[in-house]
Amino acid sequence: MKLTGLLLLLALAAAPAAWAAPGVMIRDESLRSAPSATAAGVGTVARGARVEILGRQGGWTQVRANGRTGWVRLLSVRGGEAARADVAGEIGGVVALGTTPRDPGRVVAVAGVRGLTEDELRKARFDEAQLRQLEAHAVGRDEAARFAADAGLARRDVAHLPAPRRQEGTSPWGGN
Repeated sequence: MKLTGLLLLLALAAAPAAWAAPGVMIRDESLRSAPSATAAGVGTVARGARVEILGRQGGWTQVRANGRTGWVRLLSVRGGEAARADVAGEIGGVVALGTTPRDPGRVVAVAGVRGLTEDELRKARFDEAQLRQLEAHAVGRDEAARFAADAGLARRDVAHLPAPRRQEGTSPWGGN
């Protein structure tokens, strides 16, 4: 099953640029002219809207929606069979990913963006200009608190997940 999925992903990656896949938006999103948060907006796409997925670049997905083509954040669109998946059911899967022991020898890197390939992570290089651009968006605690208050957000304390329990004589990495 995993091999079949891997072969399918490789086949999709090698598909011609004219290939398009069905998708659905999982949140409201601005449609951008380029794969960048600073790119000009060319429209919006509403949560639940059906889109055609045209490509992917880093943390961005190129889509066609409402007669317009543009870029949305990768985590805002779900494609193929996943477009019909139960979002609530996937929350359990995310929790399982965060609590299931993993083999530390197989970690390539920790990435905050779903969809980066091992090859893309290996080729990644430090870019000080990009880091400075990111840091320019930082806000202080007071400004963040004002923004939250203006948006009607309230602080909520959430209990931490319990620490994983290690059974005597076993590896915390699932039997290695």
